[in-house]
Amino acid sequence: MKKENFPGRSFSKHTKAVFIAILFLLSSANLFAEDLELTGNITQLGNDWLIVQGYTFYVDQNTELKGPNGNTVPFSFFQLNDLVQVKGNNRGDGTYLATRVKWEDNPNNPNEIELTGYVTAKNSNSFDINGTTFLVDANTIYRGRHGNPFSFDMIQVGMLLEVKAILQTGNLLATRVKTEDDHNNQHGNEIELKGFIDAKTSGSVIVGQREFSVNAQTVILNRNNSPISFSQLNVGDFVEIKAYRQPDSSFLAVRIKLEDTPQNQIELKAKIESIAGSEITIGGITFNTDSNTVFLDHNRMPITISFLSVGMLVEVKGFKRQDGTYYATKIKIEDFVNNEVEVRGTISDLGSSSLTVAGLTFDVDSSTQVFDHQNNPISYSSLQVGQLVEVKGLRTVSNSLKAIRIKVEQNEDIEIFGRITAVNSDNIEVNGLTIFVNANTVYLNHANLPITFSDLAVDQFVEVKMINLPDNSLLALKVKIEDSRNFSKVNGFVGIVNGNTIQLPSATYNITNQTIIIDLNFNFINANQITNGQQVIVWASASGSSNNTALQIRSMVASPNSVDESVTVANGYQLAQNYPNPFNPATKISFTIPVDQQVALKVYNSLGEEVATLINNSMSKGTHTINFDAKGLSSGLYFYRLESGNQVLVRKMMLLK
Repeated sequence: MKKENFPGRSFSKHTKAVFIAILFLLSSANLFAEDLELTGNITQLGNDWLIVQGYTFYVDQNTELKGPNGNTVPFSFFQLNDLVQVKGNNRGDGTYLATRVKWEDNPNNPNEIELTGYVTAKNSNSFDINGTTFLVDANTIYRGRHGNPFSFDMIQVGMLLEVKAILQTGNLLATRVKTEDDHNNQHGNEIELKGFIDAKTSGSVIVGQREFSVNAQTVILNRNNSPISFSQLNVGDFVEIKAYRQPDSSFLAVRIKLEDTPQNQIELKAKIESIAGSEITIGGITFNTDSNTVFLDHNRMPITISFLSVGMLVEVKGFKRQDGTYYATKIKIEDFVNNEVEVRGTISDLGSSSLTVAGLTFDVDSSTQVFDHQNNPISYSSLQVGQLVEVKGLRTVSNSLKAIRIKVEQNEDIEIFGRITAVNSDNIEVNGLTIFVNANTVYLNHANLPITFSDLAVDQFVEVKMINLPDNSLLALKVKIEDSRNFSKVNGFVGIVNGNTIQLPSATYNITNQTIIIDLNFNFINANQITNGQQVIVWASASGSSNNTALQIRSMVASPNSVDESVTVANGYQLAQNYPNPFNPATKISFTIPVDQQVALKVYNSLGEEVATLINNSMSKGTHTINFDAKGLSSGLYFYRLESGNQVLVRKMMLLK
């Protein structure tokens, strides 16, 4: 019988070496093939798979899915032609199991921009957003909200769009168009209102003189967000209503929710400091959230808590519970920066120089303005413990709160959000609802700065606080611009920048003393700290085809020279916050130097232009206080800069006339 060869016994040493090397190479190839990481566009997409650069990746419940800002998203978020980074393991059949899919759709081309705004015109192969024309071609991608179908034919004037485009031969070619409206394009017909039910019929409720019809699709919830029937609503209930204006000018309620009578409310805008489960710390206050908390993006569209991240700028509305904790009823991602805290509640403690509302204590001085329920000036001494008030304040460097405005409130106030459809001599119409104004009505712009009635215009989205007068007419106490169809948001790279203008591929935008300029971390900076080629986001207002004004500019890099209120002490040098702040027209600036030396204290506007020299001479060591009178300057953001020895300290201040 022939003896068979057996590996390991009859192979020569050379043959064994070759065989082992082949095995090693094969195993190594398999080892390296198990992990694949690449970046590219999605060319095919299924329910649980996607193809990138010819490789097929499957996803399962363990796949990490990341969207914008690193937020967790469902797999349905991804769409054809999205730029993604994918990492996966070989499944042994030529496909891969994705361990991570990350959305990478961010501008990285100097000629590329992302612009969000309202459509102002449409042609056969293009559309305009506030004077900026976007061409489309066969390769333009269209994307609806929540995966809804969307196409060029569905674009309408007045629709809110997010457009990604690239500059080619002097024209902007849209590579992706995404609608930011709901599927019925009803962004401009939406109205949100809070108030008491004045009357009720078999198929409608009346709140603030406006009748809201209900149908089988209207969602009606109790205070715990549990469904209830229409019959369980009663006259006198305090409710929040979301409705849409119908073609016949009537309003159909899509959601009615019972609310507690407003007490101990708190409202503030600040960066998110931490997120721990359902607890979110904002501006030093930890808020509890739950399934009843409403989360909105910057376009007031619903999102989930997973879209929020530390460092994000948000506006939170909530209240203080009886156990001393805070609960957030609504958290909205914000674009515009301010340092304000606003609370509404009863006065629990009242002193000669401070008061406590909703658990927050505010310092009060002679610059604090006090008003009655109808915005008539009253004295601080007329306030009483137990009185319902609204306090508007600023958080100082020492983390204390300074009250700049106190207003007596009543529970009968009505709040509404909607689009201005007409501006008349003594009233505005918000989606057909007539609201009168008077000499005491307060007007605020997008950044909470005072404006006048003449600044209001049709197609602005406003939040109005109002009351019912004895003749059943509505009187506006406060009107705040939240958005406008002539607003746009542009993400791109700076071509040319100087003290007066900033140029992006989309347009050139004017910089004024009202323009807010911030860095990546929302710290205030000067216009001269932005350089050519830097990525920025510009929020702009268009008043004509070629007249664009920058409302806010955010550099997408952190600046080492940012004007951060926490940077006030260096090697014995101190620069204090001016007081009062905001001011009109005079304020005091204090500083401390450790030795006798030359000191320069100068004031600059938001363009970086010097407007005043307060000191430029030798000073003795110690603390000094200087008066600054700005009667010749216009309202806006200013900076004051202390130079002494080799130290430079900068702070910001706000002039409000």
